[in-house]
Amino acid sequence: MPLMPTRAYSRFKSQSEALLQFSVLVAYAVPALRADISNVKSALKTSLPTPDFFHKSSRSTPDDLLRTEATYEHSLAAYLLLAHFSFFESFVLDIIMEMIDFHGGAKEFVNRNERRAKQFVAPHRADIAKLKRKLQDSEKASWRDRYRSYARKLAGEGFRFPGELFAPYGLRTFMLKVKRMKAHEIPSILVDALRVDLSESEIKRYDDIREIRNSIAHGQPTSLTMREVVEMNKFLRGLAVKISEHFSENLFVIEKYAP
Repeated sequence: MPLMPTRAYSRFKSQSEALLQFSVLVAYAVPALRADISNVKSALKTSLPTPDFFHKSSRSTPDDLLRTEATYEHSLAAYLLLAHFSFFESFVLDIIMEMIDFHGGAKEFVNRNERRAKQFVAPHRADIAKLKRKLQDSEKASWRDRYRSYARKLAGEGFRFPGELFAPYGLRTFMLKVKRMKAHEIPSILVDALRVDLSESEIKRYDDIREIRNSIAHGQPTSLTMREVVEMNKFLRGLAVKISEHFSENLFVIEKYAP
């Protein structure tokens, strides 16, 4: 049975679609305004239609509007990317918080992992302790096959190796990190903490888009086209699908009944 999409992704999808639909509306409206201005200038019409919301305060002349219209694609593209990237940032945080809530909230999630980790700390059952002793001597190269055999047997008995005992600390540190997560840290958190399989090219593409977003936010001139931004937003949408599917498959699993 296919897994349901996460709430965070459903919200992000709705935001993305609404943003695109608004951009389409603007793309219809500006050519219509351009035609109206041309008709006013050629005396085919006496005035422009009254604008919504600004009918009392707007003093823009047809020439003023044409100056804005000349670069409207670049402006629309820039604002579209700014908004969509912000939606993506919120999506990443939202899906993490959704996962934490699924596991009973941050405090319960951490406490449960701490309780489980304590179960796997010595003293162990006699048979497990005996196997473990085989892996506590100085390592001998000639014993590697034996070590593998002992390790497999221990794993089969539910023994937790040293690295696994750090899980509660890692989870607690992760919780603190998420609270102040920055956009440039998103790939690292997804890959290193949450085990999302992002390729180097996907991370580079994300970082490139983030840098463009930063440039826009800091007021640097942009010559972005709508085609370019639609492709960027399409990439972010695809990334969100991949992240959501990973969470659904691997992280939305009830663990409180685990022994």
